[in-house]
Amino acid sequence: MQQKNARPEAQALAEGGSGTPLDRTALSEAFEYVFPIVEMGRLRLADLGAQGLAALQPLHAWRHNRKLFGAEDRWVTTPNSDTLYSSLWLDLRHGPVKLLLPDFEGRYYSLAFIDVATNNFAMAGRRTSGTRAGSFVVVGPDWPDPLPTGMRVIRAPTNDVLVFARILVNGAEDLSAVTALQEQFGVEMLGAGELPPVWTESPPRGNGPAAFVDMANIMLGRNPPPNYETQLLARVASAGIDGASRWASLPASVQALWESAWPALHEDLESASASGEPTINGWRYSNIQAGNFGTNYAQRARTALRGLLALEPAEAYYAGTGVDQDGKPLSGAHRYRLCLSPEDLPVNAFWSLSMYCREADGRSYFVANPIGRYAIGDRTPGLTVGPAGVIELWLQHSEPADPGQRANWLPAPAGEFRVTLRAYEPRADFRDGRVRLPAVERLD
Repeated sequence: MQQKNARPEAQALAEGGSGTPLDRTALSEAFEYVFPIVEMGRLRLADLGAQGLAALQPLHAWRHNRKLFGAEDRWVTTPNSDTLYSSLWLDLRHGPVKLLLPDFEGRYYSLAFIDVATNNFAMAGRRTSGTRAGSFVVVGPDWPDPLPTGMRVIRAPTNDVLVFARILVNGAEDLSAVTALQEQFGVEMLGAGELPPVWTESPPRGNGPAAFVDMANIMLGRNPPPNYETQLLARVASAGIDGASRWASLPASVQALWESAWPALHEDLESASASGEPTINGWRYSNIQAGNFGTNYAQRARTALRGLLALEPAEAYYAGTGVDQDGKPLSGAHRYRLCLSPEDLPVNAFWSLSMYCREADGRSYFVANPIGRYAIGDRTPGLTVGPAGVIELWLQHSEPADPGQRANWLPAPAGEFRVTLRAYEPRADFRDGRVRLPAVERLD
């Protein structure tokens, strides 16, 4: 566990629920540990609803996104325009659940099985299980009965599980084929009894420390942590994080410390997330532990803040930049070139480069442009490929006059922008740093 230094003004002690003193360092550890768990709880609440809050999808039922993201879509930051998404929430306390998938006939797809700590504890898809029709049985951590035979069984580490699917779409004309595949996704409950209630108690809403502590404990109560976290849990219990307590029952001194430290806790996490990994040629890359964090709770929290539901690097590897070869911000006031050779993109599936405008709050979205192109990649129709397979991409606001450049044009907004490269099924030499992208070259 990486610890932040306690600020001098926040060294006050309080008596926590465990009977041990609580200081700012212990509070930081508790915040960092449960931040991703709270984010998953909030996502579950947003998707499945609660009393007085409409649901986007039922429990144990697929929700399918039917269109590729465009400039009008702003409900998720840094979207992609390569795949359609499908999502499914499971509650495994009432027994195993069987998932049925169609034949994808060689098409790229992936299913990430994500626990409440945001780990991709299992993957299905072209890379791991092939593309033929199949079925999977997902079983909770404490299921005691014999497991089904004759099919793949996935043992989940938590009772609440999010299954998140991505299916490749090759342009707007391919959408109907992909939505037909989505319609063939199936779910069957194998346990006895009726579908469980979505929540056994009303989940909290809001972004303050009271809602944070209550959501953390509701999710921990539903999903007991692993045994190897026993000592950590003993420490964070002093902050009222124990899977049972509620904000209203915490000592006033503990509540006061949470409230006084609350802005700084977020500032520390945002600062750590912004610094991230070192840049190379202006590009910042996925952390090798993304999607499977082990006991790296600091990295887990940073990823939950800036890229919740990130895939593990073996499935998809990301690189992003907002600067040119001299470290200056990318802007639509200038023209840029990104020159990529085949050696720069060692992937087994596909790659794409997406263009985003930068909002004041740091979020990134697609921006409207005259050709409706939000990403460019190896599947872009009419892409011009030069000698030895070299591809020159042109990043600029105005449309290039040269036809060859126009074919490889990724329209930029008028103001500052950033680009993200996604490499699906990346090879080992990309993931381990032996291959790195060249800098974006400013031309004027």
